[in-house]
Amino acid sequence: MTISNNGFPGSIEVKGLEILNRPILFVVETQNGKEQFSEPQNVKLLKNEPGVMQGGWESVSENVQISGLGTIEADGYINYKLKVKALNPIKAKDFRLEIPLKNNIAKYMMGMDLPGTTVPVNHNAKWNGPHDSFWIGNAHAGLWCELRGSNYSGPLLNLYHPEYPESWYNDDKGGFKIESTNSEVKAIVYSGSRDLKKGEEFEFEWSMLITPVKDINYKSQFTDRYYHNGGNPMPGDKDLESGVKIVNLHHANNYNPHINFPFVAVDSMKWFVNKLHEKGQKVKIYYTIRELTNYTNELWALRSLGDEILGNGNGGGYPWLREHLISGYHPQWYQWFPDKSADASIVNAPGDSRWYNYYIAGLEWLVKNVDIDGLYLDDVSYDRRIVKRIRKVLDNTKPGCLLDLHSNTGFSKGPATQYTEYFPYIDKLWFGESFQYDKMSHENWLVEVSGIPFGLMGDMLQGGGNRWLGMLFGMTTRLPWSSEKIKADPRPVWKIWDEFHIQDAEMIGFWEDKPLVTTTKFDVKATVYKKQGKSLIAIGNFSDKPQTISLKIDFEKLGIDPKETTLYAPEIQDFQTAKQWKTGDEITVGPRKGWLVYVGN
Repeated sequence: MTISNNGFPGSIEVKGLEILNRPILFVVETQNGKEQFSEPQNVKLLKNEPGVMQGGWESVSENVQISGLGTIEADGYINYKLKVKALNPIKAKDFRLEIPLKNNIAKYMMGMDLPGTTVPVNHNAKWNGPHDSFWIGNAHAGLWCELRGSNYSGPLLNLYHPEYPESWYNDDKGGFKIESTNSEVKAIVYSGSRDLKKGEEFEFEWSMLITPVKDINYKSQFTDRYYHNGGNPMPGDKDLESGVKIVNLHHANNYNPHINFPFVAVDSMKWFVNKLHEKGQKVKIYYTIRELTNYTNELWALRSLGDEILGNGNGGGYPWLREHLISGYHPQWYQWFPDKSADASIVNAPGDSRWYNYYIAGLEWLVKNVDIDGLYLDDVSYDRRIVKRIRKVLDNTKPGCLLDLHSNTGFSKGPATQYTEYFPYIDKLWFGESFQYDKMSHENWLVEVSGIPFGLMGDMLQGGGNRWLGMLFGMTTRLPWSSEKIKADPRPVWKIWDEFHIQDAEMIGFWEDKPLVTTTKFDVKATVYKKQGKSLIAIGNFSDKPQTISLKIDFEKLGIDPKETTLYAPEIQDFQTAKQWKTGDEITVGPRKGWLVYVGN
């Protein structure tokens, strides 16, 4: 990244791909036109430490002074804070941020009141719900932007419903735009008109993250398989034989009974962890911050701190909470146990608190004393600073620990935009709860579910997902599956993975500029897992109607002679019957279904 003479990024390059078409701008427009600012003055390097650099500057126009503070971190995270001061009384038409991206990069987007989709030519949106961020890019380069300045900037917008950042919102005069030309896609965040008195000040803040944040670990995706069963977390021998390597220990069971306070049942948890370590498994536990159980040892000490840690509310919920806390709390998770009193929780207060330090220290203690192998994060309320601390504790205490992130749209509208700042420190995603897999477009799957544009991969929810469409993104469900109606058992597909040694293949998806396999219908996509001389093709129909297609295959790049090969679909339980085609034959694909097809010898 280079900085232009206005103090903002002028060039952002990811592995040879330039993201920006020209420098990012912060525009001040009055009735007399755009303010012309001087070259930055009083430029100072305020911080130059491992992992972070920070600089400050001032820019002055006829009517406005901007005092800027810019920070960039080693993971590609960028933050700007601009203090704007009126030097004269002015009637401003707009204060806005303009991000001009190259149109070959700006292929997909999410946010600005849009789900994951292709970038529209033009788009207008207002602050119509709990959203404060957007992402634009493709699978190889992109930029995420979050508008900050609210009283809460974490991911759980649907839970806490924070006020919008006043500088950007500006009494609903602010909003978002997409404006496209032949050379660029310009993302605009505007705040609208306002009258300023001389000397009046206010602040604009935003953060950005360059994507992808890492290279995808394909081998781990296809070999490190998960077992996740809340009530009965111990996998059986057949589960382990199918390739399970990582077990998530949820709460609400004998080994981790109380939500977000695992210290009551440490002996049981340690037994569970030791038992699975003997079988060559890693164990990650549910331990987050969002709500806190009534079993918390320090509950009354925390209650004495007012609403710093335990959030305020109208009370209610489980009788124990009504009898003991009376009022001034917000009930949340509840779990009934037949042999003891219920686990009843209350919502933590939004934003920072000293409980974060307890949480981090508790994590380190669990790694050292219980020998856990990481965390299963389920819709947490903290920001990237805490995730960085978690990652440091795990890496420094026990290298090889894992972080797995799960989200429900009920807590966070658009988890992929709300948790983007976590992604440099996450190993795997599990976005799917409340998602309607069978109604989503291929763009929505790619951007909001798969994790691929960000350098991550994920799994689908048990009892949900779509086995056929998921294979276009290298995704299956976890064991065990939980629905007889939806045949989601991943083991028949895992068997094909193992027979093909898919972890050694190169994954080339339909989202690439030059895919090696395409189809003759727009709604039917193909991803190829390429190995020299033999490849596996995943075909998926994203429409609600049967489609008859032909495959267009680049045989030369696959290293296959089309005259000496056929297309063969192996028998896969609850997935497909065995079938064979000649190259060029038509293939019928059912609605929201697909095929796994071998090509080559």
